[in-house]
Order: sequence, then structure tokens, then C-alpha cells
Amino acid sequence: MTAKEMSDALDSLLNSYSNAASFGEESSKLDITLDEYEKSLYLTQAQDIVLKSYFQRATNSEGVGFDDSEKRQVDFSSLITTKSITTRASSGTAFDERGILFDMPKRVDEYGNPVSGTTDVLLILNEQLITKVGTPPEDGEVDRRLTKTYVVVPINYKEYDKEMSKPYAQPLKKQVWRLFQSSGSGFDYRSEIIPVWDLEDRETIYCYKIRYLRRPKPIVLIGLSESTFAANPSIEGFTSETSCELNPILHPEVVQKAADIIIASRGRTTQAQR
Repeated sequence: MTAKEMSDALDSLLNSYSNAASFGEESSKLDITLDEYEKSLYLTQAQDIVLKSYFQRATNSEGVGFDDSEKRQVDFSSLITTKSITTRASSGTAFDERGILFDMPKRVDEYGNPVSGTTDVLLILNEQLITKVGTPPEDGEVDRRLTKTYVVVPINYKEYDKEMSKPYAQPLKKQVWRLFQSSGSGFDYRSEIIPVWDLEDRETIYCYKIRYLRRPKPIVLIGLSESTFAANPSIEGFTSETSCELNPILHPEVVQKAADIIIASRGRTTQAQR
């Protein structure tokens, strides 16, 4: 759906609740009047709820996660992004003395500029640490170093303590561990990559590569210019018209969820909520 189609669809759903009750009907219908900014807020909230529900087994009817359904992978393929991070975090201290810190990709605004204190990562799908073995080439020389790839294995903090209590307190061959920690800036965070003990004595860290599901842009039904809205509002930093980035097959679900939220905020429930 385009932004206008989504706005019209939401209006159609709400109209059945905004009309005055006829003679003999229960007085359960409400007077619902929303401007495009308010509808954009509800649709963006609904988009986030629908998106998260598809990746949490306990909150979707099929009881499956992202990797359990090929159709689900296709539905959200437009949000899958690959990023190679070649620069380590400029500040911060790793908990493990072997730890290597990398800042996660930041969310960008409508002009493509990174937004400080935010992250673009919703769900990490694959991770790799790529290294080079040998002496770095001089200027003009061909890089003949051997490239090695390590699979990044996410572990939780209890697992880390358990592994560190073992005599062989390091990852398996061709693996490194990953934990998260705060970057100290807003809601941004970073990865702490923990390799084997002597990795940097033998190899040069080349890059940390991740494939992840990014956060979709907010749904903005109309340009939020000062001439339209006196307060000149924005939604997650966006002011230009932006359509839903999810697969079109999910758009009706987003509209229905937005209607559910709106009706529930007025103390009622829709048929879909019963």
C-alpha cells in the first residue's frame, strides 16, 4: 500500500466505530477523528509490534521464529542488510582482556546521515570475524596475506562465566565469542568479540562482518511540515512522507493492528481483538 492507501484503509476500519449508533444498536461506537500525524504514530507503533511478533515464538500464532519459515525470510528480505565494520570502537574498555570492541551500525535519518545514540540493528542473523595472516604489505606491494574467517558465536553472560571456569577458557577452532555492551551513548550498543588468546600475536584483524535485520523506517502518511502542523513534529526523526517498508502482504495486518490500538486506547475492542 502507498501512504495514502494505508491512510484510507485505516479510515475505513475506524469508520465503523465512529458513526453514531442506530436505533436498537448498542451504544458502543465511538467518535474517532485523527489527523495524518496521529495516524502515522499509530501505524508506526503497529508496524513495530507486527515486526517483533514475527520473530518471537511466543507472540505469533505459528509459534516459529525467523529461521523456521522460508516464507518469513522472503517476507522480510527487504530489511536484511550486510555490513562490514573495519574500524574498532574509538573508546570503551572490553570486559575480557582479549575483547575487541566494534560499534554496531547506527540508524540513519531521512537524509542518510547516521543518528547518534541509535542502532539500526533489530536482529543479527550471521556474524564473521575476518583476519589477515602475515606481515602487512608496504605501499604499492600486493597483499599476499592469507585470509581467515571465524564464525562469531553469540553467548550469554552466564555461559561466559561457565566457559571461563574451564581449563580451556577460549572459543573452539574457527570460532570467536560475542557479547554485547553499551557504547555509553543513548540506546546504541557495541559487540565485544572474544577470540582465542594469541589471535592478535599471529593475525591482523581485518573486519567484523554482520548480516542483520534492520529497523524499518517509520510510516509517515504526509509531510510533517510547519505549514501543515504548527508544532512541526517528526516521527523518529523523519518528517517526509514515507510508506511502509514491510512486504505488501503484511500491510493489511499493520493497518488492522493500528485500528486495534486506537480502539483499545478508547476503552473498546475490535472484532480482531476478541
